[in-house]
Amino acid sequence: MREDSFYFTNRMTVTLEWMINKIDSLEEFEEKFPDEFLKNDAHVGNYLDSLLCKYKQKAYIVSEDARLHTSYVGNIVNGKKRNPSRDALISICLAIGTTVEEIQYLLKYAGQAPLYVRRKRDVVIWFGFMKHMSLVDVDQKLRERGFKPLIREL
Repeated sequence: MREDSFYFTNRMTVTLEWMINKIDSLEEFEEKFPDEFLKNDAHVGNYLDSLLCKYKQKAYIVSEDARLHTSYVGNIVNGKKRNPSRDALISICLAIGTTVEEIQYLLKYAGQAPLYVRRKRDVVIWFGFMKHMSLVDVDQKLRERGFKPLIREL
C-alpha cells in the first residue's frame, strides 16, 4: 500500500463532507461521486497499514505495545479481523504514535465514534495523543478520573 493513500483519501473525505452540504439531493450526490463510497469489501486494515508504514512500525510490536494479542494488528491489516473495537483502535494508534487527525479518521472509517471534546473520557484520550503520551500513561489518567481504561484487565 502506498504511504500517501491514507492522506489522499482523508483529504477527499473532507471535500465530500463539504460537498454534501452544497448538494440538494441524495440522488445528485450519488451521481456526482459514485466512486467515492467505501466498497463492501474495504476494511480498516488498509488505513491501519498506511499508518504502520508511515511510522515505520511492525504490526506484532504495535499489538504488544497496545496490550493486545500479538497477531491482533496483523489480523486487522490482512482483513481477518474486520470489526476492531473503538478502544482497541485507540490503543493501537497510541502505540503507533499517530496524530489526533489520524485516529479520528481511522475511527470514522471503522464505523466507530470519533473522539468528541464534550465527552470527558475522550478529552483525556485526546490530550494523550496531543502530548504524545504512552498508552499506559493515558490509561493511568483515565483510571485517576474514574473512567474505563483502554487496556483490558485479564
